[in-house]
Amino acid sequence: MRAFKFWSSVVILFLISVALLGLGWMRSSLPKTSGTVTLEGPNAPITIARHAHGVPHIGAANDHDLQFAVGYVHAQDRLWQMEMNRRIGNGRVAEVLGEAGLGFDRYFRTLGFRQKAESALANLDGATQAALQAYADGVNAYLKTRKGALPPEFILTGVTPEPWSPVDTLVWQKMMWLDLSGNMRSELSRAKLLSKLTPAQVRSIYPPYPGDEESLFPDLGAIYARAGVDSAAALVGPEKQEGYGSNNWVVDGSMTKSGKPLLANDPHLGLTTPSIWYLARLHNTTTGTNVIGVTFPGTPSVILGRNDKIAWGFTNTAPDIQDLFVEKLVGDGSQYLTPDGPADFITRTEVIKVKGGEDVKLTVKETRHGPVVSDVLGERANFLEEGYVLALQWTALGDTDTAPTGLLKLSEAQDFEAFKAAGQYYFGPEQNMIYADTDGNIGYYAPAQVPVRHQDNEIMGRLPSPGWVAKYDWQGFIPYDELPTHFNPEGGVIATANEKIVDGDYPHYITRDWALPYRGNRIRAELESGAPHDLESFKALHGDVVSDMARDLLPVLRAHLRGEGDVAEALLVWDGTMDADRPEPLIFHEFMRTYQARLMNDELGSMAEDFSGIRSRLIRDSLLFSAPDGFELPGAYYHLAPIERDAALAWCDDVVTDDKVETCGDLAKAALRDTVHNLSVRRHDGWQTWKWGDEHVLTQSHRPMSQVPVISSFFEIETPISGSRNTINVAGVSEGKKTLNQSSFGPSYRGIFDLSNLDASLYVLPTGQSGNPFSGKFDDLFPRWRDVDYITIPAGKDVTDGAEDILILHPH
Repeated sequence: MRAFKFWSSVVILFLISVALLGLGWMRSSLPKTSGTVTLEGPNAPITIARHAHGVPHIGAANDHDLQFAVGYVHAQDRLWQMEMNRRIGNGRVAEVLGEAGLGFDRYFRTLGFRQKAESALANLDGATQAALQAYADGVNAYLKTRKGALPPEFILTGVTPEPWSPVDTLVWQKMMWLDLSGNMRSELSRAKLLSKLTPAQVRSIYPPYPGDEESLFPDLGAIYARAGVDSAAALVGPEKQEGYGSNNWVVDGSMTKSGKPLLANDPHLGLTTPSIWYLARLHNTTTGTNVIGVTFPGTPSVILGRNDKIAWGFTNTAPDIQDLFVEKLVGDGSQYLTPDGPADFITRTEVIKVKGGEDVKLTVKETRHGPVVSDVLGERANFLEEGYVLALQWTALGDTDTAPTGLLKLSEAQDFEAFKAAGQYYFGPEQNMIYADTDGNIGYYAPAQVPVRHQDNEIMGRLPSPGWVAKYDWQGFIPYDELPTHFNPEGGVIATANEKIVDGDYPHYITRDWALPYRGNRIRAELESGAPHDLESFKALHGDVVSDMARDLLPVLRAHLRGEGDVAEALLVWDGTMDADRPEPLIFHEFMRTYQARLMNDELGSMAEDFSGIRSRLIRDSLLFSAPDGFELPGAYYHLAPIERDAALAWCDDVVTDDKVETCGDLAKAALRDTVHNLSVRRHDGWQTWKWGDEHVLTQSHRPMSQVPVISSFFEIETPISGSRNTINVAGVSEGKKTLNQSSFGPSYRGIFDLSNLDASLYVLPTGQSGNPFSGKFDDLFPRWRDVDYITIPAGKDVTDGAEDILILHPH
């Protein structure tokens, strides 16, 4: 027995020692942040002074060395993130994940990001090429001189990082463009519905923007069924949830306590560990100038932020810059039909390496519109039999892309004209770019390549278009001097939240898929009612969790659910605040999805699960037009114009019940009973104990470790969270069965800029600066972000003043 105890103790001590040694080895993956490093690349010594929360203040004598240092610190803190994003965009995930990554690789090889990035790089001016090379040299200098272990993801996957190149930066940029471009998904979703529903029914699910008029969707259901849009929709994924976008706003000095402008920005994107953003201050010691804000690991520029004279922020305009074309095959399928007759496909062969498996050869075909995306489904024979394929035309797939030049020039701009001039180099998805300067000016510009469509094109990018008909081809792009812009507008307020940004007099078509104006209208209402403003009032607006969508719907719910029990009464007196500690948001969301299911699922049938996203206008107006005689919506600013009465009411009767005609009021009462039952089963205790935050939990996921259950929690960050898709402080709300009510997106960065004292400006990320979970800077900003708190990054002192760590990069 004593011997057993002895050897048991020895084994336990041995395992503890191994674990401690392993932990020590893994912790050696943390970068060196103090002392000196001698390396090739800089023209002069570079100072990297890390302040609180690991934010680097970089001092260098010239722009080349600043760009080099940005690459160096990105590699220090975000090496795995850069590696993974590069692999996704280049179609090289299967080299890491084996067959599980083949879907990614087929898709991105078909899009051809690598080839388009190489072409774009060759067409850039020499100064931009030099900046991208300096950045890549900084990344590679770290790879050559680093010591100790690689970050844990490299050890767990067995990957060794390869040298970085300027092409990798352009590939990563195109990855971001893909995340901000959603028209392809919407086209496929509408086309999929048209294979089952009438154009009028589809219009009620996708109604025109409030106040707009548009023609019915053309009835092309037969073509879509043959073209395989259902499989294509599965490939590209579901539409983005409402709220996946951004907020920004700026007010001039007439609206502030200081008499100078204030500007705020919070881009809404998928939340991951680490954040897609990285904070930095870049100080040119020769000129004395500064640029401060958020960068993308993988790129050298400050994307959102300020210099010593101006501040700026972006939101996505969501322009229609992607069109799918149904291409008709000719003969044996080696050609396709154009307005001028048959044409040959352009083809290339891609070889995908698969970890633990054999190489996979992929033949990529392109038409005059772009790559054939339907071929990557692995069902090409079916498409060939039916005689159609789907090709994608997208501005990001052009041979030129000068966006890196525009971002570099943006950081240098000192006035609005230079700000707009920088925007003319921008080729990505159109952005609402807001501006403020220390002289008191505010402005707005929305640059991009936005396609012009033919006046006879009745589809207007809403659906996949027949590729053999000339009127559906793009007719060039909106001239840059005709894109939306404002400078010092009357009223002193500019605010955008992905809603429509032009009025009925604007001569060009930008998109029909604007976000509903709930967030934008509330921002403008709060700005006008809360003046004069300061940093504190802007912070409060960033944290606002009142849903104007809920406030829009509550009057019609009261008309139908009054007297239906204590749960209904609690809901009907609620003010629309989506607080994590309250039961009403949970009841409201459960009711919305339950009512919509009763409203639509009988017609949708097997498609119901694919269209579970909440259609708030259809829900409201089906109940509005079913309300008792004399009922009208109050005159509040947040009530949207209704959709067509007949279209809204056409869904009320359950087509499955032949012996009964249901009303929408009947469905609402039944949905409330279902809501109470469902929540009672899930939450167990009485409704007074239910909390939105019990189910509305944000998970910031990790690529790819979130897919490994045993260790995923080590790489993820979770929290119960307030808000919803239509609150200013936005938070996703999943409709998936396995992830019901959970959140995966929100403000990916918050910034507030005070043009009376730029050093008082505020910043925060939802994670930390480091991507290494062994670092204390992995998630240290998260509590501040959760509580709508901030840090400052002052530029009025030397970069080393107040620094926690100072690293000097000496030229070899």
